[in-house]
Amino acid sequence: MTTDHTHSLDAIFSLNGDWTFSQAGTNNWQAATVPGCNFTDLLANGLIEDPFYRDNENHLQWIEQQDWHYRKSFWLDELWLTESQQAGQSIELVAEGLDTFCDLYLNGQKVGSSQNMFVGQRIGCHSLLKAGENLLELQFRSPIQETLPAHKAAGFTYPAENDKSEEKLSVYCRKAPCHFGWDWGPRFVTSGVWRPIYLQRVDIVRIADAHYVQHSLNAAEARFSFDLQLQVLAAQKVTLVVECQQAPELNQTLELQLQLQLDGSEQLQRLDFSLAEPQLWWPNGLGDAFLYDFSFTVLIDGRKADSRSERIGLRTIEVVNQPDEMGLSFFLKVNGVPVFMKGANYIPGDSFIHQMTPERHQADFAAVTAANMNMLRVWGGGIYQDDEFYKLADAHGILIWQDFMFACTLYPADPAFLENVRAEAHYNIKRLRNHPCLALWCGNNEVDMAIKHWQWPEKFGYSDELYQRLKQDYIRLFDQCLPQAVQELDTERFYLRSSPIGFWEEDADHMGNHHFWGVWHGEQPFSEYKTRIPRFMSEFGFQSFPIDASMARFTLPEDWQLSSEVLKVHQKHPRGNALIRSYMQQEYQDPKDFSALLYLSQVQQAEGLKQAFEAHRAAMPFCMGTLYWQLNDTWPAASWSGIDYYGRWKALHYQAKRSFRPDLLVLDEGADQITVRLISDRLQSLDAELQLELWTFNGHLVWQQNQLVQTPVNASVVLLELDKALLLANKNAEELVLQVRLTNKEQGLLTDNLYYFVPAKQQKLVAPKLDIRMQVQDGLLSLHLCSTALIRQCCIEVDGAKGNFSDNFFDLLAGQPKQIQLVMPGLSQSDVRSVAQTLRCRSLYDSYTE
Repeated sequence: MTTDHTHSLDAIFSLNGDWTFSQAGTNNWQAATVPGCNFTDLLANGLIEDPFYRDNENHLQWIEQQDWHYRKSFWLDELWLTESQQAGQSIELVAEGLDTFCDLYLNGQKVGSSQNMFVGQRIGCHSLLKAGENLLELQFRSPIQETLPAHKAAGFTYPAENDKSEEKLSVYCRKAPCHFGWDWGPRFVTSGVWRPIYLQRVDIVRIADAHYVQHSLNAAEARFSFDLQLQVLAAQKVTLVVECQQAPELNQTLELQLQLQLDGSEQLQRLDFSLAEPQLWWPNGLGDAFLYDFSFTVLIDGRKADSRSERIGLRTIEVVNQPDEMGLSFFLKVNGVPVFMKGANYIPGDSFIHQMTPERHQADFAAVTAANMNMLRVWGGGIYQDDEFYKLADAHGILIWQDFMFACTLYPADPAFLENVRAEAHYNIKRLRNHPCLALWCGNNEVDMAIKHWQWPEKFGYSDELYQRLKQDYIRLFDQCLPQAVQELDTERFYLRSSPIGFWEEDADHMGNHHFWGVWHGEQPFSEYKTRIPRFMSEFGFQSFPIDASMARFTLPEDWQLSSEVLKVHQKHPRGNALIRSYMQQEYQDPKDFSALLYLSQVQQAEGLKQAFEAHRAAMPFCMGTLYWQLNDTWPAASWSGIDYYGRWKALHYQAKRSFRPDLLVLDEGADQITVRLISDRLQSLDAELQLELWTFNGHLVWQQNQLVQTPVNASVVLLELDKALLLANKNAEELVLQVRLTNKEQGLLTDNLYYFVPAKQQKLVAPKLDIRMQVQDGLLSLHLCSTALIRQCCIEVDGAKGNFSDNFFDLLAGQPKQIQLVMPGLSQSDVRSVAQTLRCRSLYDSYTE
């Protein structure tokens, strides 16, 4: 057992790092790492195989049935304790995340317990600490065994259909619902310390919270305040120093006489500010996400007792959800401007959440920003993300739709459960409310829709009386408990009980936000995206497979067939593989082999959702948002993601990058004409030139037209209509592509698009000759591409490099050169050249020809 040591004057003594753990009752202690979990600790000790590899998931379900004990020996210097005592300080054990049912013992004495993964613990422990060696023990109880008695006492099963067990125990457990299985992820019911844990010396005065409240904002002035909650251990005169890095005129120093509250409550100190000509925080694409850094320092006789930093953005956010002439609106105004939301749904980035490092979060937000997104929806079947996630959202101008962690089932609402949820809501609202990225709170995912359309009484055998009681519990939780917490702690933030408001099973596209699953679950064609357009689309999507290089990391060649047992484990939707193939047979020629199938699944996903992206944006202001399902993966598998588990961008992410540009050209074919529409998010108009050219696949220009236009301001407009018969007269539609480009003298190409007159299955593609010229330098590979014939869905791949090309899965027209880059930080020119030697290209034509 390793022992860590304190250092004199350190306020924080980390307990992260080396621990030991054991399955309860075995006394077989092994090395463990904190933050971590039992699965990754078992893996690190060679006691289980990689949970993600092949069908190993099936062999690891015993782990959830066991209790797991963790312990840490640490050494405290006597000086560290005496200094604290002489200064009147207390010492607290802070555990930011315990998963989930846990008793805490310090030097043999029970000091606390946890029953909620989402609530951090702060426990006074000074009297139990001693100079020399100390022992902290955490005893985690099996979430299954802990909640099974509640299920038996209830006498019925909750309708948690994504919970891959008979008893559906996840509803009793305030833990990431997706740990119990979902239709895109595995069942790994973890236990462990999943966020940092440490000892903290707490001075006579501690800044327990700093609540930022904005009172008014315009171009001339911002008026706001911070409400500091001060934990006071003894009556004390203190100096409070406030500094703002970006606006030093707001700096101030206050002398305060603090009193000990007999009831132990915290004291409130309000600080008011007025800032002239404030810099505003804007979403990505509309301006700078400007942030102000504030620090608050408490001094006692010149000695720093505590400090706290807060980073704020000055902006207004209004969720407009009210009746209008088109139905029931749902859109966001930022700084008074209606903003079309472009983005995706975000799930936990790893089944073992502690493995989401800051670097992985940074890569996600770099991808989100590169794809021109301005919103992510943190979905309610996962977790409240860690602080780094929201800091990055603030810095990148990405608005966050934040679900509470409830999804796709009814829940208990007994007093103990409600109190547990109330503590969860209070903890996370206070933790997140200062972030400028936070746009709204949503109570749950799809439960309103499920109550009405998922036939739960028939599926689960509920009597009318029981179902009415369960729906009353639903009201207690989502109409009372959660909105009351939001009203109390985050008064100005919008609360939505359940998403969606309108249901795809009904003809109610004019009513609020929607989750449209007619394509995929309903097996409707992709063309339905053009007709089923809601006021705000917060879920829609289609599955694809990871590409070969990713697939090879968790399978063997013998697994590469859709019917293999291994691929069935990594396909959680019961009809998933069959749906991918059935849609593919309608749209594309049969893939020549399994590798081509993987590639073609991504092409199909991207081209299908392209229709949705364009339909949603073209319909503004009726439709004011498109958030596809889903950005990322929690493990390697077939799924709806645009970025696979290993960080590889799928064709979908590249398509989102193109479709979410500030300016978008959309071409829609009617019976007799092709309508050219321009959509722009810009808040100022630009002078531009529209160029239309009709090309054969071999690069012959057969028609062209140019015209000067002005880009619309935050709007969608029709630019012109083309006579289809005139365009196609005496021409072969199977060999033609219409190219539209919008350019500006200063900025060059603003946007472009291509239109094919027949489906991919009917297009007469030919074998191209592709010329690739490389430029190699330290950390960068640049490619100059040019082809003798059209290359559809050109995919460039290399081996041995992390990162993604600047563009990929693109159509390369004959004779029109294109440049793409791959950034490879840390690689020398020689290393980059070695990577470049593995370069290869595949295309739609290659997918069905040898």
